[in-house]
Amino acid sequence: MPFVHVKTGNGNIKFHYNISTPQLDVANQIDPAIPVLLWFHSLAFPHVFHSQFSDPLLRQFNLVAFDLRSHGETEGDDLPEGYGIREAEEDALAFMVHEGPCINEPRYSLRFLQDALRLPPCHFVAMDYGSPIALQIAISHPERVLSLFFISQTCLAEPPEVREGHQQVYDCWTAAFPGPNQYDEDRMMEGGYGFAQFMFSNNMTKMADALFKISFGMCQKHWGYQGLKNYRISTLDFLFNRKSQPRTALARIRCPVKLVCGTDDVAYPQEYNEEFLQQLEDAGVDVSLLVVPGAPHFVSVEYADQVNPVLYEFVMQNDSRKPKPVSRTRISSPWDGALRSVGFDDTANDDDESDEDDFVVSYPSKRS
Repeated sequence: MPFVHVKTGNGNIKFHYNISTPQLDVANQIDPAIPVLLWFHSLAFPHVFHSQFSDPLLRQFNLVAFDLRSHGETEGDDLPEGYGIREAEEDALAFMVHEGPCINEPRYSLRFLQDALRLPPCHFVAMDYGSPIALQIAISHPERVLSLFFISQTCLAEPPEVREGHQQVYDCWTAAFPGPNQYDEDRMMEGGYGFAQFMFSNNMTKMADALFKISFGMCQKHWGYQGLKNYRISTLDFLFNRKSQPRTALARIRCPVKLVCGTDDVAYPQEYNEEFLQQLEDAGVDVSLLVVPGAPHFVSVEYADQVNPVLYEFVMQNDSRKPKPVSRTRISSPWDGALRSVGFDDTANDDDESDEDDFVVSYPSKRS
């Protein structure tokens, strides 16, 4: 299992990551001759890009995904108080640094171990929680970003009604851990499944259910009784303290930006993405928006057939290097085994309704 050990001003971190190339589902290094896509995952779902990493079209590139702090298999020191977008940016740069500690800003004090990953400038693909981190890197270090592809971005301040929903999930989850060695599994499931329903607009398909089962176990590991401080910092504090970037900051972006959203997103509707689109246009950024009819917040999971070709063409338009077609008859994502271990079968259909629909936490929407 590949890891990168780094030390930043925010503590010691052991980042877990996956590399997929045209030749290998799980590779030790990138192919330097083809573009690199660096993936920033959503809140609580580091496995959310299975539908992209298992697509032969996108596997013509290097695909690199890493688990953010307090997520997935990444380990390290507890999150410091005040940990937010700028701190997450510093950590992400430490993960991807290309030529050692060459950050040219006084606020950075990065000290790397010998196994630090050194990525060239990348095409960033970011969903939800990861999008403001990717955006901040594009603002502070535009030379490291070749393009920005945002899936259900959350780069603006958190809408009040969404804050209420996150607070409801937070209260439910923390109530499940009244003390050491004490937990209420029903309360945990209620909070966790409610959040998953929010991300999938109450349509828990077979894929959505499998992703939830994997993430639920990860959340128990990171955010149990001993990890409730990390849970608060990485969810409520991180989300509620997020601010929209000023026009002067957005004007520093040098690369093209593509926004993708679904019309059935119950928390961040099309208007939320159109507002960000307008802000980027006002700042002089080359930006466009793809709206996927009927898609939920996790638009790229079940609507990969509409999202993946757009991402492929977007990268091709912004990179002169040629991809390498996949010649193998079968490819899979790095998370294929984990998904199958919790019962996912990509040959099955989703006609049967989930029997867990009673675990629902509602997220009010501005739409009637």
